[in-house]
Amino acid sequence: MTINEVNGAGQPQNGYTKVKVKDKDTGKSFVIDFKNAKVRGNEAEWTIKDGKVLDKNGKEVKDNELEVTRYQAALIKAAAEGDGDGKVLDSNDLIGASYGEAAEKALQDVKSEYHVRKDTMNDPPALHGDADALEHGIIYANVENQKGERGRLEIEFEDADKRQAKMPDNKAWYEFWK
Repeated sequence: MTINEVNGAGQPQNGYTKVKVKDKDTGKSFVIDFKNAKVRGNEAEWTIKDGKVLDKNGKEVKDNELEVTRYQAALIKAAAEGDGDGKVLDSNDLIGASYGEAAEKALQDVKSEYHVRKDTMNDPPALHGDADALEHGIIYANVENQKGERGRLEIEFEDADKRQAKMPDNKAWYEFWK
């Protein structure tokens, strides 16, 4: 956490929410200060904003708890450790394709049956598989087990960096380069 992200008492500023991430497979949990974001799993979806966690129906989640699978908990923890501070998850954790390596290691550390899928979209394929922490505010990982069952976790930040990356609305695309 940088000095700009905390107030004088060491508490996160606006835009951060304390979230308890609970592994529903083992019952273990950890707490992370999330920057405003959407978290999507295979079926579940949460919005983390202004001190609250909302489910995909907009209902507030009790105790700001994300109940996730073992592999999803490992992927969230790996994402938070991108900048070396595993207690905060924000745009400082957008470390690019090396997130794939961190995600795979985290899955192995928790002895998950899932592994980061091979990259089949790019030529040449990404070195660390189908997982990335993109500079425009999305961290994702696609995973698969030996039975061929697939899973996904995506974290999309709602922050100023992402808004500034968009093309201005008041110009036509061909005027952008003038």
